[in-house]
Amino acid sequence: MAEFSDRPMTPPPAEDQYYGFFPAKYSTAYIESYVDNHIYAGRTIRDRVLFKSRVDNVSRFQSSNLSEDSTSTSIQWIITYNTHHKLYASKLIDATGMTSQPQIPSLPGMSKFQGRTLHHKSFGQEEQSLLADPSAQNICILGGAKSATDVAYAFAKSTGDKKKNVHWIIREDGNGPSAFFGAQAVSSRYANSNEGFYNRNLAGYLPNWFGRRWSLWKWLLQGTFVGRWYAKRLWDAVDKGLRGLMNYQREEGKETGFANLEPDTPIFWQNDSSGVANRPDLLSTLATKAHIYRQEISHLSKDSITLHPCSDSGSEEKPLTIPIDVLVYCTGWSASTTLFPPDEAGALGLSVPLDAIDPHTQKHWQALEQAADPVILSRFPALRHPPQYRKIEPTQTPFRLYKAIAPPRDVHSTHSIVFLGKTVVGNNFCTAETQALWAVAYLDGRIRDLPSQAQIDKEIAETVAWDRRRYLNKGELGSWFYYDVVDYSDALLEQLGLDSHRRGKGWIADLMDPCFAKDLKGLVAEYKSKYKM
Repeated sequence: MAEFSDRPMTPPPAEDQYYGFFPAKYSTAYIESYVDNHIYAGRTIRDRVLFKSRVDNVSRFQSSNLSEDSTSTSIQWIITYNTHHKLYASKLIDATGMTSQPQIPSLPGMSKFQGRTLHHKSFGQEEQSLLADPSAQNICILGGAKSATDVAYAFAKSTGDKKKNVHWIIREDGNGPSAFFGAQAVSSRYANSNEGFYNRNLAGYLPNWFGRRWSLWKWLLQGTFVGRWYAKRLWDAVDKGLRGLMNYQREEGKETGFANLEPDTPIFWQNDSSGVANRPDLLSTLATKAHIYRQEISHLSKDSITLHPCSDSGSEEKPLTIPIDVLVYCTGWSASTTLFPPDEAGALGLSVPLDAIDPHTQKHWQALEQAADPVILSRFPALRHPPQYRKIEPTQTPFRLYKAIAPPRDVHSTHSIVFLGKTVVGNNFCTAETQALWAVAYLDGRIRDLPSQAQIDKEIAETVAWDRRRYLNKGELGSWFYYDVVDYSDALLEQLGLDSHRRGKGWIADLMDPCFAKDLKGLVAEYKSKYKM
């Protein structure tokens, strides 16, 4: 599932696999080979990349800032990079995604800390030097998602004279630690839990908003009282089973605080994200070799971090000070873009700080989203009753893109810009292909049945309202589709009138088989045939 449809990935050696999961270096090697083996008009993808370049800003075309050697009247966008260089484009694809700008929290005493700091974005590049550095003895990791798990595991595995003291801090008032799926599948039909999850059978158990029509299976599970009761029983059983499998209360983790990794909310809601226990010794290593805290940070100092007492520990407990040499921020990503000024970004449907959005625009969307909320609850009654969770007040507007790709005001205008990867999903390879094909069709003006502007705005508002109800805090940005890869991808291809990814399987295989990259292999040929290219 970690490949594109037009170039199968060579499987990593068996000794480097665990139920089909493998280290990221193999994905890196695959992508490196991919860009070298795709040649168009005599040039590879790599040949077309401007390396060591940084985009400073993107602006709409105005005739006054068009250079003498660029006279095309079709130009819509000007891209300024490396300070003084410019590119002119009639069509622009922003593929910066959701993981370009590290989110670094502001902590009291940050300026006093003299140790080494890094965001997990650069951990892969710095891992070996950190592991080999004898002065990097005490490691502190901030954050509760799977990236923090992987960093903590890497340091906890160090031994001998390179052994590290690992301290992993998850804030008390956040979404909580990431939930874990087991790596193994529950059925012999699937090689691992990923395959068992991303198929149309399980998609039926998901109350999502995608697609023009429901299959009979989806209608039975989401549209009837008995179906919803059965779906809830299944999700409750999955959550209970996974908590038992992870054994958060294990004896070997009593002294290290391993129980602090137990998720705050059921796994159905994804409010605390999720990951896969993709190494056989992942949890046992963390339970015995990493100290895990669920506390708020008081402050940093020259060579230490101090934590407030736990809120339920009583007034007599004192703050805890931990010596640290390295601070790793596994604190996620900023939703804001640096390419467009906030007013332009907001007009394009990107997420911006709440105080940067035009009040009239914000009022327009709030009215639509408030009207959409009862519609969502009527269609998905299960979302009426979320679990108890810590509500985090948003500081950003949600993404408001048509199909999570196109700016709403561009749909009936120039078709000149799209945004790819502005979603959080469980399998980016699949959505990368389907989004790319939809985007090409959109930019070329080949999507003929686009709804009215009012309907587009209504659909966007319904998606945002659904996401907030479905994924709680994670859904506030309107871009969290983690479990919904299959239905979201199917919906994009359905609008293009493409179905080769589902042909020839038979209804049982179509329902039960995992959705592999190879299923998408015929889409480009089908697209060219359909649109007579």
